[in-house]
Amino acid sequence: MQKSIFHNILYFCLFFLVFSSCATHTAFHARINDMTASGRYADAVALTEQNKNSVYGEKNALLYHLEIGFLFHLNGDYVSSNLHFEKAKKLSEQHFTKSITTESSTLLVSDNMRPYYGEDFERTLIHIFCALNYIMLDKGHDALVEARQVDHLLKTLHVNYGYKNTYKEDAFARYLMGLIYENMGEINDSYISYRQALDAYKTYFKNYGTKIPIELVNDAIRTANMLGFKEESASILKEFGNAYTVKRQTTTSGTAELIILNYNGFSPIKKDNFFEISFGKAWTYVGGFNYSGIEKEEMEQAKAVIRAISADEQIRMAFPKYITIPYRIKQIRIHSESETFEGSVVQDIGEIAVKNLADRLSRIYARSIARAAIKFVLTRKVSSKVKNERGDTTALLVKKLLTAVSSVTELSDKRSWRGLPDKIIMSRIPLTEGTHKITIKYLDSGGQEILTKTFSDIKILPNKKTFLIIRSAS
Repeated sequence: MQKSIFHNILYFCLFFLVFSSCATHTAFHARINDMTASGRYADAVALTEQNKNSVYGEKNALLYHLEIGFLFHLNGDYVSSNLHFEKAKKLSEQHFTKSITTESSTLLVSDNMRPYYGEDFERTLIHIFCALNYIMLDKGHDALVEARQVDHLLKTLHVNYGYKNTYKEDAFARYLMGLIYENMGEINDSYISYRQALDAYKTYFKNYGTKIPIELVNDAIRTANMLGFKEESASILKEFGNAYTVKRQTTTSGTAELIILNYNGFSPIKKDNFFEISFGKAWTYVGGFNYSGIEKEEMEQAKAVIRAISADEQIRMAFPKYITIPYRIKQIRIHSESETFEGSVVQDIGEIAVKNLADRLSRIYARSIARAAIKFVLTRKVSSKVKNERGDTTALLVKKLLTAVSSVTELSDKRSWRGLPDKIIMSRIPLTEGTHKITIKYLDSGGQEILTKTFSDIKILPNKKTFLIIRSAS
C-alpha cells in the first residue's frame, strides 16, 4: 500500500510539472477574437490550424474542432465546417461516455487534466450549426435531422443519466425546425414545431429572460389558419395577443423573406473562483461518493490517517465561474428598400451558459472538495513518513512541495468553446422575388449608431426563406 501511495504522489507531481509548463494561451484567443471581430475568418482558420497541437493537444481535440468548425461556418465554407463538427460529435460522445463509465480515474488528477467533452449547450450547438450549414447548402432534410438531434440529446441526458438541468429543451432549435419545414412546404410539421417553440420560449423567458419572438407568434397563427385550425389559432391569439402585436396574419404561405441570423458579441468565459474551507467540512464530502478502482484505494489510504489532522486546517481550492466579455452592440436595425425592421434575440447563449454551470455547481463542489481533502490527507501522510526517515527539514520541504502541487492542480476546469457568440439575433424581412439591397445599423444600449453594414445583390427566390448569416463583435 505504501508503494501505491508513493506511486500516486509521483504521478501527482509529474502532472504538476506538465500543468505548470502549459500557457493559458490568452494571447492566442485574443488574436482569434480580433480576427473574428474584423471579419478575417480565413486568417483565424489558418492561425487555429497552425496552433492545433500547441494550444489544444489531444485532450482538448474537441475544442479544436468546435472552434475551427465555427470559423469555417463564419467564412462560408459550410462543407469544411460540418466535417469538423462531425468529428466534434464523435469526440464529445466518446469522452462523455468514458467520463461516466471509467473505473481507472484518480482523484489526484483534477478535471481540467481530463479530455474535454463539452457543456450540454455546447453539444447541442454543434447540431444547430450543422443544421444551419445544411440550410446554406440547400439540404433541408439533412438540416432537419440535425435539428431533431438537439431534442434527442437533451432527452438522453435527462432520462438516461438523470440530469436535472434547467436547460432541457432548445427553443431556437424548435423555431429553426419550423422554418425549415415551412421552406420545404410541410405546413403541418411546421405548425407543430412553431407551437412547440412557443412553449419552449415561455420557459426561456422564465429562465433566461429571452422574450418570445413576435414573428414566431405570427408563424404559429398563420400556419394554423392555413391548416384550418381555427380553434388553435384563436387559442394562440388569446394567449399571446395581449402581450404581442400580431401582424401579417395570412392564410397563405405569404411572400418570400430574408431571415438574418446575427451572431453578436462573445459568450462568457470561465475563470477561477478561489476560496478556502476547513478540512473538517471538506472531509464530509468524501463520504458522498461511491468509489471504485484507484479512487477507492486513495480514499482508504486517506481514511487511515485523518485522525492526525486538525479539523480547523484550511484547504484552498477553486471552482469555475463565468465572466462576461463586454461589447457595445446591443441592438440591430435593418433597412430594406421600403421598410425598417428590428431584430429579436432567439438564443441567449451567455445566459444559458451561466445557468447551465449553476445547475452543475453542486456536483462540481462535492467532487472537487472530496478530491482536495483526500489529496490533503495523502500529502500529510507522505510528509510524515519522510519526517520519520529523513528528519524535519526534508519533511518540511516535501510538505511545501506537495502543498504547492496540490494548490496548482486544484485550479478549476476553465475550458469552453471560446468563439461562440453571446447572443443570436434573428430578423425577418418580407421581400419580393428578385435581387435586393439591405443596410444593417448596429446600435449601442442608448440607440447610438456604432457600425453600418450594407449587403447588395441578395437574391430572393419566390415563396422561399433565404438565410443570411453575419457576425458582429464590437
